[in-house]
Amino acid sequence: MQKIFSMIGFAQKAGKISSGTMAARSSLIRQRAYLLIMSYDISENTRESLVTVCKKQKIPWVTLGNKFELGTSAGKAYRVAVTINDPGMANSIIELLQSRGEELNSTGVVEWPK
Repeated sequence: MQKIFSMIGFAQKAGKISSGTMAARSSLIRQRAYLLIMSYDISENTRESLVTVCKKQKIPWVTLGNKFELGTSAGKAYRVAVTINDPGMANSIIELLQSRGEELNSTGVVEWPK
């Protein structure tokens, strides 16, 4: 999972992520995002609103880590949601998830064990 957090860090340095709930939601609505990454400790209402937009726009999402791990990987204090806005980096993260034995189903949902 450390490789995934490193990929998020690379995307941050390249300026290809939107971090934070409102920035992630805006990126999803404007169809700039290619992957949504949420933390396990995201509130249920926030999770539902982001997942609804993902389903509507057909954007895959994944839940992994806690808000401090996700925030640290993005170079911030803590974040509960991050979008990857580059297709190449999003595909690299998805391939990394699949190589670890995780399957993306038709809705694009991947749930990591807690």
